[in-house]
Amino acid sequence: MPRKTGLLKLLAAIVGLAALLLCLLIEAPDGLDPRGFRAIGVTCLVAAFWLFEIMPIPITSLLPILLFPLLGIMPSDRVAAAYAGDLTFLFLGGFFMALVIERWGLHRRIALRIVGVFGVRPERLILGVMVAVALLSMWISNTATTLMMLPICIALADEVEGGDQRSLGLFATALLLGVAYAANVGGMGTPIGTPPNGIFLREFAGSRQPSFLQWIVFTMPLVVVFLVLIHLILTRLLFRFGAAVRIGDRDLIAARLRDLGPMKPQERWTALIFGLVVALWIFRRDFELGSLRIPGWVSGLEALGMTGLAGGARKGLGDSAVAIFGVLVFSLVRPGPERRPLADWEMTRRLPWGLLLLLGGGFAIAEAFDVGGDHSLAAYIAGRFAALTDLSQYLLVPLVCLVMTFVTEVTSNTATTNVVVPILAGLGSPELSRNLGLAATLSASCAFMLPVATPPNAIVFGSGRLRMMDMVRAGLLINLLGVILVTLTVLLIAVNVMPRP
Repeated sequence: MPRKTGLLKLLAAIVGLAALLLCLLIEAPDGLDPRGFRAIGVTCLVAAFWLFEIMPIPITSLLPILLFPLLGIMPSDRVAAAYAGDLTFLFLGGFFMALVIERWGLHRRIALRIVGVFGVRPERLILGVMVAVALLSMWISNTATTLMMLPICIALADEVEGGDQRSLGLFATALLLGVAYAANVGGMGTPIGTPPNGIFLREFAGSRQPSFLQWIVFTMPLVVVFLVLIHLILTRLLFRFGAAVRIGDRDLIAARLRDLGPMKPQERWTALIFGLVVALWIFRRDFELGSLRIPGWVSGLEALGMTGLAGGARKGLGDSAVAIFGVLVFSLVRPGPERRPLADWEMTRRLPWGLLLLLGGGFAIAEAFDVGGDHSLAAYIAGRFAALTDLSQYLLVPLVCLVMTFVTEVTSNTATTNVVVPILAGLGSPELSRNLGLAATLSASCAFMLPVATPPNAIVFGSGRLRMMDMVRAGLLINLLGVILVTLTVLLIAVNVMPRP
């Protein structure tokens, strides 16, 4: 460990411990439950350890299980329950199904097919790759998607002809940055696309929580416009490689598809089951868009006399139940002559258990913010920020977007969202707090400047074909673009798509 990094971590640890001790020794302010005051100290300690990675992030995420009961903030059973809530199992099921898709190679076939549709002209090829990456990242880890696409993109870059060496280098730069940025943007598109989305859904459970379909309708214009503008910025503004650069024919894509061979029974069944799960997610709850009302399949079951199924994520038949249904079906179906199940227990070794613990730690902290009712930490913070919330949301939303976008360049977007969103959830009116939470959540995925900002950024930078300044230059412009687009999305679309609090 470099000496400066070690000193910085030591300083952060001291600051976090000092904050905890102060909250234990000083009397709580008037109007704040002492348990909420102690929760501030624990949150400062956990945030310092998270943001500076003083211990492994998953291990740090377990601190609330020890400290909350020890300090009398919440009992152990309530803390542990926060780690194993509905959203935890939703992400667990989503991660498991993503592993099934990867196991049978369906993701690779989908990516190559999409690239083939867009053609092999350099600009169109980059757009095709970006669309493939974004679509996959809506359902599969953006890290896994980037890792899968990187060798394909390097092969594509090596097939480019014409132009001088500089033009070829600009094409490769635009292609690789497009992959990383599309992976980040694609994760915004579904509730399971990236962990910050799950944090928002957990904090805004109940009447303020959007359904799976409402989330997709809300974010899809953002994802589409963002991808198109990123493509134009990379290929037409920053890295103009010129008409001389070309890829001779479709042989490379065709060869890759031939290498995959015909679609196996396992791939067909994987696509069928996953498509069924996505449909069940999208159409689970009734959906309203203006005067249009689409009844969900749960309403149909209720009409048949199966009561107790409706409701939000915390009651009835939630999205987690649908995810676990998919896991069970994948484990039962045995297509092909080998009669091997599509999924088995050995696959669980590859599940991102550390990420689930990180989510659980954030859920536990959010739970602690509500301890004490009217004197809870959430209520107290909301009261202190009352003057701020008097400002127009047309100022607050872009401010939150700007801060989150640049803070997550150097911090974990999941850890930062875990700290920020519960605070925003208690500010102002229900609609304002929801809009601020949406702004923070979406902006947490808009870190494009540095390799350390997101795993996709790090992966493409690790290819050795990018310069740091190219990523910084493109990322700064796209960061600012993200602030504008997320602000417009929240202020113009949320009011028509999201449920009314």
